[in-house]
Amino acid sequence: MPRGNPHIVPQPMKISLALTTVCALVACTVATAQSAVNAAVSPITITVPTSLLQATTVRVTRADGTVDATLPPIPVATTPGTVTVVWNGGRGTGGTGQLLPDGDYRLDATLTDGTVVAVTPPSVTLDATNPAPVLTPAVPTVPNPQALGIPLRPGGASQVRAIVKRPGAEGVTLATGAWKTAGDVLQLPPALRANRIVGLVSVTAEGRDEAGNIGLSAPVLWSVQPPGLGTVIVRRIQTQKPLVAVTVDDGYGPSEAMRMIASARAAKVTITFCFNAINQSRWSQSFRDTLRTAVTDGVLEVCSHGYSHTTGVSTTEAFGKSDLRRNAPWDALAGYSTAPFYRPPFGAYGPGLRAAAGALGYRYVLMWDVDTNDWRGPPPASVITQRAVGGARRGSIILMHTKPNTAAAFPGILQGLKAKGLRPVGLSELFAAGRPG
Repeated sequence: MPRGNPHIVPQPMKISLALTTVCALVACTVATAQSAVNAAVSPITITVPTSLLQATTVRVTRADGTVDATLPPIPVATTPGTVTVVWNGGRGTGGTGQLLPDGDYRLDATLTDGTVVAVTPPSVTLDATNPAPVLTPAVPTVPNPQALGIPLRPGGASQVRAIVKRPGAEGVTLATGAWKTAGDVLQLPPALRANRIVGLVSVTAEGRDEAGNIGLSAPVLWSVQPPGLGTVIVRRIQTQKPLVAVTVDDGYGPSEAMRMIASARAAKVTITFCFNAINQSRWSQSFRDTLRTAVTDGVLEVCSHGYSHTTGVSTTEAFGKSDLRRNAPWDALAGYSTAPFYRPPFGAYGPGLRAAAGALGYRYVLMWDVDTNDWRGPPPASVITQRAVGGARRGSIILMHTKPNTAAAFPGILQGLKAKGLRPVGLSELFAAGRPG
């Protein structure tokens, strides 16, 4: 409001009882000068002094003097005092039209004789723009940092929190963090560890600004690491839930892998691939795109099988670390770290390989309790199906490979497990359901 305006009539101002009544009925904000607010979400309560024998109209004015809104007239008062008007940021007569654009606005009132009267607040900054937080995880590498947070650009948010789900459009929400002051890292909810969540999750940053606007980042894939050091040998999961893990090794048959993904998608289940990056020359762009989409959609999870498929019981710790690190292209293709899951080739490991796995964050050395032996012979699809389904029980980890007969058996295996009352899930969900056995 310009200084020295001869039409300004100083008036004593106070927040009346009417303000308390209005705020009890609607969500409202008593804005101070130049405070930012989304009036459509939190309507602004304007306190107006009243004058004897004259009606009052509240105006919303731009800096150049343009009147964008006039709120409903306040009737002639019988006694001096104050009244309140609630405004949701709309333009035009009555202030109920299209929302005004973001910016600074002056608020005042005019009496019937044209006298301008000061109101509270005298001005307001409208802000209806949602913040746009962005999560910026690095390209996954081996070893995976034992981080409890993801690099963040707040994008205008003053506070942020993490929403963690299973991947996919219908992914179950695993945890929602508390609101924290926005910084350069999004902290993951402690409930993840409290609930024994490990492995693949989808993380979204939810941000809000001072005006109350809320915006979401694009979700990113992240691998939650378990606490503790060393390695645990896992052959199955002790659980009362009817869950199993269908795991497929090697990756030398990309066309077979794509058929398996298609079968899993049709059956609406999750499977796990443990591949060696030494086979990456076989992986076409079509295969890479199919695999990454399957991970994002919650159809596929991954674990490391090392790079060369040449490790064994006599492998040294130094060679084991080198072999695991060289498998980083597999992590990068999947879009998240394979840690904490490592499937040693042939199921063979010794002290050196186990130490290498533990040092690089591979807490779980993933074995199996159901072996289809699909690489020996190979057996016909019907035999592979019988072995997979017949040996499965709650918490089983089933071993297969990217073989033509296995791909042919895949639909029958998934159907047979379902008929047996068992549901194939990713390693992350299976491990959350019980204890390694």
